[in-house]
Amino acid sequence: MIDPVIIACAVFGLAVGSFANVCVHRLPEKKSIISPGSHCPACNKPISWHDNIPVISFLLLKGRCRHCQAEISLRYPLLELFMGVSWAYLAWHFGLSAQLVMALTLVSLLWILSLIDLETGLLPDVLTLPGIVVGLAFSLWLGNPVDSLIGAVAGYGVFWVVARAFLLFTGREGLGYGDFKLLAMLGAFFGWQALPVIVLMASLAGIVIGSLFLLASGRHARAPVPFGPFLAAGGVIWLLGWEYLMPLLASLVSA
Repeated sequence: MIDPVIIACAVFGLAVGSFANVCVHRLPEKKSIISPGSHCPACNKPISWHDNIPVISFLLLKGRCRHCQAEISLRYPLLELFMGVSWAYLAWHFGLSAQLVMALTLVSLLWILSLIDLETGLLPDVLTLPGIVVGLAFSLWLGNPVDSLIGAVAGYGVFWVVARAFLLFTGREGLGYGDFKLLAMLGAFFGWQALPVIVLMASLAGIVIGSLFLLASGRHARAPVPFGPFLAAGGVIWLLGWEYLMPLLASLVSA
């Protein structure tokens, strides 16, 4: 029998995914995520509740607005589905616990930030800065607030130094300030010990996936590739596997 906690998280995750789509669409444009209610971005007609059921409504409407027949971006059902699956997996991984609440909060933030970065190249302060505060608050509940505070400061500071050095030696901007704040947010959630692993995982993923993307798209090698999704992936790797990574890294260092 499937754990009811997993089922509940899957259902709520789908609903959070629907709200996440609103955030991804409106936050880069500095619009309210509360008012007005859900509406078609093409014709501005309000979306009825029965046309706003995560994933199912998209399938029933065949991916088009009921009123104007404009195409609905595939991002909407995919984000809803990914969020639902993520919430269900986290419930299975952590069980009903305080760690689950932290994980659901962080992963939801990372999904929204990653999609915004992919679509606009931005990591909005309205998410990253409160995210730092939320991470520090969770550290008071679950972890070591001193480690988290150091992680937030170091997360921002390390990337700031790297970016300044890159600008000095190349004359070009590398990392954006949103990346600094996202790493600071991850440092606040996990503590400073997680930062080297997160940066390493993000860098490796960025090199491999970014290179493949540039080759597939035919874009110039200097074309900017959003780094936020890779940092988010590094954070999720730490979230789900830190207890395995730390002994491995310790053995590599001592070898």
